[in-house]
Amino acid sequence: MGQYDNALKKMHRYDSIKKETLQWQNLLTKLTLHEEDFGTSYATHSETGIVYDIRIIQDKVKQLTEELNELEEYS
Repeated sequence: MGQYDNALKKMHRYDSIKKETLQWQNLLTKLTLHEEDFGTSYATHSETGIVYDIRIIQDKVKQLTEELNELEEYS
């Protein structure tokens, strides 16, 4: 596999991570905490009512961001 193939794979992975990160961040913007839930890590989706654990979403965004940074370093 040549240099071009590796660069293409990295570029595709970078784009995929970027899109996934934006999707997670978009989800975070639609979550609402209720005043009685202050201090908890759970939030409700404003459109669907589904309850999410914000810690898990934030950890996922952090993991993806770290992978993005690693890909940028190798560029």
